[in-house]
Amino acid sequence: MPGTPVLDRSQRAELARAARREEILSAARRVFAARGFRGTTIADIAEDAQIALGTIYLYFPSKESVFAALNQRFQEILTEALTDVPAALSLDETVRLRVDNVFAVCGENRDLVRLVVLNTDPGSDVAQRIRTADDARARPLVRALEQAMERDLIRQADPCTVTRLITGLVSFAVYQTFVVSDGKDAHKYRQACADMIAAYLAPVHQA
Repeated sequence: MPGTPVLDRSQRAELARAARREEILSAARRVFAARGFRGTTIADIAEDAQIALGTIYLYFPSKESVFAALNQRFQEILTEALTDVPAALSLDETVRLRVDNVFAVCGENRDLVRLVVLNTDPGSDVAQRIRTADDARARPLVRALEQAMERDLIRQADPCTVTRLITGLVSFAVYQTFVVSDGKDAHKYRQACADMIAAYLAPVHQA
């Protein structure tokens, strides 16, 4: 077909490798959801993906590395939900759009929420790497808060601290909604979470 780009061998190999990696992660997500992180082995993931056990080790050195990749995928989804917000007319609307987006993607990815929250060993090397990566992904929100403070649109505070507090509040609300309960009260938690964040961020002007 005219105009269709022709991929060379290295490009085709790269696409095939990326596709196989996605197959492994999809299989791991299914098996982790069914058996939990501790009840799953690399062999279980290979069986679900219908590939040889040794093939997985070409992509991931351990089960923990597979978990870290799924955690990264989830954090990328959350980051996009937090940052992919159009210009709003008010602080309140901006906050509510961001919180709505987070709750929406968590509802769509409830299995990842449970996996990330319930199966993280805070003392492991993988958890340490996850925290480092999370700090990097938090930078867009930190910068957005800095810019809003520079324009006196929100209260003045340390943007890194505020980012951690907001992230913690949203994470706890998501935990209560999709891990402790079945998500049916998501609108209550979502609204309360947005109310708290909007009330805190409202600029404080001296009389």
